[in-house]
Amino acid sequence: VRVFIARRGADPREHKRGPINDFVLNPPKIPSHHADDVKTVIEGLDIVTAAIAIPVTIAHAHFLHIELARPATRDEVLEALRRTPRILLFSSSRGFVSAAQVIEWARDAGRPRNDVPENIVFEDTLWVSGTELVAVMAVHQESIVVPENIDAIRALSGYSDKWSSIRATDESLGLVVEGKTYG
Repeated sequence: VRVFIARRGADPREHKRGPINDFVLNPPKIPSHHADDVKTVIEGLDIVTAAIAIPVTIAHAHFLHIELARPATRDEVLEALRRTPRILLFSSSRGFVSAAQVIEWARDAGRPRNDVPENIVFEDTLWVSGTELVAVMAVHQESIVVPENIDAIRALSGYSDKWSSIRATDESLGLVVEGKTYG
């Protein structure tokens, strides 16, 4: 897995932070700490990450380059993503070509604080050739961690059924559960 992250330049409340008309290596080395973070939950994953900060505050953009375990078609990958909890596909045919449009969708849907705790995969960017997959995701950094934190608290309190816990979290947060496969 190879991931390039274009991070938002600041949290919305950090009005004195930048960059403005710039991008900043964040951190100024490869790999960034994000790979180590992922390895804490997916042991043995071959992952390298790099990141820059950009002058936006609404979301990160993740550019993914993944080597699949077996050859797949684009349709197979799309179907797997459609069934996966906490992943939503947004397409240009529905008017989605930017993170701002995703946040407006959340606002129009009445989500608290315009939260988008799912990974948003821009469907039109999904490219698959044999075992190679490329895609672009929008990640709403403020809310993406909420479901997993709830799951972690439940697990630490002795709740043992992982998938029923995940579904309970998703339902309580009003996330899309219809058509998703839990387990």
